[in-house]
Amino acid sequence: MPVDRPLTEQRTPVDLVADVRAGRVRIPPLQRPFRWDAADVIALFDSLLHGYPIGNLLFWRKSAPAELLRIGPIEVDAPEMDNADWVVDGQQRITSLVGALTAPDDINDPRFRIYFDLKQSAFRSLGIRKQPPRHWLPVNRLTDTRALLTWYRENTEWLTDTQITHADTVAKALREYQIPTNIVVGAAEDQLRLIFDRLNNAGKPLRKDEVFSALHSAVGDQEPATLEAATRATADMGFGRMDRRLGLRSVLAYRGGDVYRDFHDEFDSQEDLVATFQGVDHALAHAVDFLQETAQIPHFRLLPYSHVVPVLVRWIRLYGKPSGRVAVLLRRWVWRGAAIGIRAGGTSVRVVRQAVAAVEGGDPYTSAQRLLSQFDNAPPTGADLAAVQMKHANAQVNLLGLLAAGPRGVDGQPIVASNLVEERSMTCEIVRSNHPLANTFANRMVRDSTEEVVANWQEGGGWLQFASPDVAETHLVDEVCRAHLREGDVTGFLKRRRDLVATQIERHTAAMAEWGARDGVPIRDLMRTAS
Repeated sequence: MPVDRPLTEQRTPVDLVADVRAGRVRIPPLQRPFRWDAADVIALFDSLLHGYPIGNLLFWRKSAPAELLRIGPIEVDAPEMDNADWVVDGQQRITSLVGALTAPDDINDPRFRIYFDLKQSAFRSLGIRKQPPRHWLPVNRLTDTRALLTWYRENTEWLTDTQITHADTVAKALREYQIPTNIVVGAAEDQLRLIFDRLNNAGKPLRKDEVFSALHSAVGDQEPATLEAATRATADMGFGRMDRRLGLRSVLAYRGGDVYRDFHDEFDSQEDLVATFQGVDHALAHAVDFLQETAQIPHFRLLPYSHVVPVLVRWIRLYGKPSGRVAVLLRRWVWRGAAIGIRAGGTSVRVVRQAVAAVEGGDPYTSAQRLLSQFDNAPPTGADLAAVQMKHANAQVNLLGLLAAGPRGVDGQPIVASNLVEERSMTCEIVRSNHPLANTFANRMVRDSTEEVVANWQEGGGWLQFASPDVAETHLVDEVCRAHLREGDVTGFLKRRRDLVATQIERHTAAMAEWGARDGVPIRDLMRTAS
C-alpha cells in the first residue's frame, strides 16, 4: 500500500505544551513507559539552551477516541478528534519537556522538578521535600511570560539586572527552540510498527517485553489491549503486579511453542491479539487461584521460581483449571522445584523451555506427570536456614514454612501474609547477637505489621518473652526457648529454635511436595477410563 511522504514541521516546546493540553498529542499503548531519570531531563533542557539537536519527533496522524490522558504530571480530558498526533518516536522527550514545563510547584517527582541555577548557569533537579535556593528559577515559569514576570516581582529584592537578563535569555532559548517533527498520514499500523522498531535500535535499548508491547498493542476500545492489561489479573487477585518480562513469557506460552522466540510477526490480526490477551487474563486468574489456594503461596514475592507461571498458563490453556488429583500433582511439581531449586537448574532458559514443552500432548495426568519427572522424587538434605535474603528461593521456602505455622501478633490475631508484602522486610530478628546463628532463620520471625514495639526490640527476645505461650509457639518459640531468653542464654535459645524452625520448614515443604508419594493416576480413574 503506498504511503504519503511524511509532513515536515517545526514545533517549539510551547507548541508541544499547547498540543498536549488540547488532547491533540496521544501516546498509544505501543509506547514504552517513561524511563528517563532526572539527569536525562536536565541534559535535554541543556541541549535546548545551547541549541544542540535533540532528534526528530515522529507522529502518526489519525483519529482518536475521547479519553483521559496522562502525560507526565498532566491529566487531560481529551475529546474525540479526527486528526490527533499519535507519538511513534519521541515519547521520552515530549514527556520530559511537557512534564517539567507544566509541573505544579508541589510536585515531588525529581524528573519534573527542574530549576535553572542563575548563579551557576546550569539546570538542576531537586529531590522530594527539599527546598530550592532562592536563585534557582523554576523551569515551569520559563515559557509562560506572565508566570516569569510574577516570579521576578516576587524576588525583586535580591534579583540583579544581570540575572534578569540571563533569565530572559534562557526563557527565549526554550520558547523559540525548533524541534523537527515528521508526521505520517495514511500509513497502515504494521508499517508504523516497523518504523518504531527501527527507530528504537538506538538510545536506551528496549527490553524484549517493551518491544513486544510496542509491536503488539491494540489501538481503540478493545480490552485487554496491552500486555499490562492482559496480565493485571495477578494484581486484581492480591498476588502482586506481574513483571512485564514474565507477562511476555506467559503470553507466548499461552500460544504455544518456545517462550523465548522472536515475536515480531506473532499475531495474524488485531482480533487474534485481543483474543490472546483475553485468554491470558483468564488463564492467569486460574493460575493465581491455584497458587494461592492449592500451593499456599500467597504472593509473587513469596513465589520461589516465577517460571511456574507461564507453565501453568500453558497447562490451563490446554486442560482447564487444575482441580482434584491433577491439582495435587501440580502442587507437588511447584514445591519439588522450589525445594530442589538450583540443583535442578532453577530458572535457566533450558529448564523453562523443557517445562513448557512437557505440558504438551496427552491428557492432564500425563502432562502433570511429565512435569514431575523433571525432578528426583527425593527430598533435599534439609532446610537452608542461612538463606535470609528474600530474593533467594530458599529464603522464600523458609518464610512460607514460618507462615504455615500460623503466626499471631501482639494482639493475638493471625498475621496476614498479604499485609506484609509491602513491608521492606517480612521478617525481623528476635535477639541481638553476634552468634553465627543470629544471622539465620533461627533468629527470624514473621514480622507483626501491627505491632508498635518492632522499632524498639529489647535484648533477649522482645515481647516474645512475655507473650502468652500459645502465641509464642506460633512463632516456633516454645517454653524451652522462653526459658533461655529469660535466663539471657542467647546461644541456648538460638540452638533450640534452630531445631524447631528447621523441623517446621522441612515438614511444611514435605507436606507440599509429598516426596516419595505415588504420582500416578488414581485407581478409580483408571477403572473409570477402562469402563
